[in-house]
Amino acid sequence: MVLLCVQITLYIIIKRICLVLFCSLFFRMILQAAKFIGAGLATIGLAGAGVGIGTVFGALVLGTSRNPSLKDELFRIAILGFALTEAIALFALMMGFLILFAL
Repeated sequence: MVLLCVQITLYIIIKRICLVLFCSLFFRMILQAAKFIGAGLATIGLAGAGVGIGTVFGALVLGTSRNPSLKDELFRIAILGFALTEAIALFALMMGFLILFAL
């Protein structure tokens, strides 16, 4: 009788341990999937930065063709706009990497 109680108790303990390990594995898989989705969504900002850089240099070409004498001043302003737009892209990329590797 005592042996049967010990066996039943061990069975219950092993069953609970397996349930906890399965839930833990499932939770880790869900967390990994969420990290991949979040990193992918964070890098959408890179597309916006590409559009912004194209807009900046398109405006530079348009402005230079309208008034060639302001070429140097327009170029300085365009480089500033490029740097600020590229900084946003780097922030988006950094967020993606932080989501993947830091969490």
